[in-house]
Amino acid sequence: MEKMTYTKALEAVLTGAEMTEEVVEKLQALKASLEKRAGSKSAKPTKAQREAAEFTETVFAALTEVPVRCGELATALGVSGQKMSAALSKLVKAGRAVKTEGEKKVSMFSLPVEE
Repeated sequence: MEKMTYTKALEAVLTGAEMTEEVVEKLQALKASLEKRAGSKSAKPTKAQREAAEFTETVFAALTEVPVRCGELATALGVSGQKMSAALSKLVKAGRAVKTEGEKKVSMFSLPVEE
């Protein structure tokens, strides 16, 4: 007798083949496995996510109402342009920073101006 695999059990369902007890058991095991995997995701942020959030707050604290280039902020804080760009993008998406276009179509970032 051939071993029942997840693939064979799914093929049986998709082709309309007979639902044997073996197929049902395999599909129930697959469902339990998927539910366990979905439930195991931790709600706590990882160390890297916590560090990124802290850095984003540092960038927010460094912003002023005067627009500044991403590269200038990166140099001032001693980080890569890629890391700075990611933090600024998060701030813009959250509405905590404003992205404008400066000379020569260079992106500039600043705090939103209250009206």
